[in-house]
Amino acid sequence: MKKSVIVFLVLAGLAGLSGAAQAGLKYECSRYLNGEYQGCITVIADNKQEAERKAYEKYRELRLKVDYVRCK
Repeated sequence: MKKSVIVFLVLAGLAGLSGAAQAGLKYECSRYLNGEYQGCITVIADNKQEAERKAYEKYRELRLKVDYVRCK
């Protein structure tokens, strides 16, 4: 009985991990400075707002100036 419960918990945990790895969509986020397109990056996020936040973070890490970001 204990062994079957442990096996079930392990399998449930593995199923949860594989689902978490597949979560999110790929967004292409464009950077704009002074109203002009400056390039784009790709981020993985669950929604557009999260994608824009992640894009801002990446641009900040790359030390690139940005006025706004648009993701699609």
